[in-house]
Amino acid sequence: MSVLTFLKKAGQIILQGAEIFTGFAPILTTSYPKSAGAVTTISKDLTEIANVVTDVEAFGQALGLPGPQKLQAAVGPVSQAILDSTLLAGKSIAQPDLFKQGAQKIADGMADVLNSLHPDAATQTKPQDVKVSG
Repeated sequence: MSVLTFLKKAGQIILQGAEIFTGFAPILTTSYPKSAGAVTTISKDLTEIANVVTDVEAFGQALGLPGPQKLQAAVGPVSQAILDSTLLAGKSIAQPDLFKQGAQKIADGMADVLNSLHPDAATQTKPQDVKVSG
């Protein structure tokens, strides 16, 4: 019997299809003088990486993948999120292997952070509760 972690519960919510995982938004709405833009950007980048890790957990559960294979599956999308971040805007990668190693550590670290959360923090809403603005 495996332990129910935040990531496993979030993955189960996504797999159910009848409900929507709503665990990461909004992360931060507070403004800090002179750094509000940076705080919002960092929050967005971390949220994107957390969403990648959660999505990989969901399809990893569906396919019965072990943890190391889920980690490998997360490296590409996490790498892309890092490349798209303001941190690397206008910069080129001189050592691709080192970059990939770092992206893997970030994906693995985010999984650890998410697994450190109480499973009850993985929230869900039924589709009829979700309001679409347009």
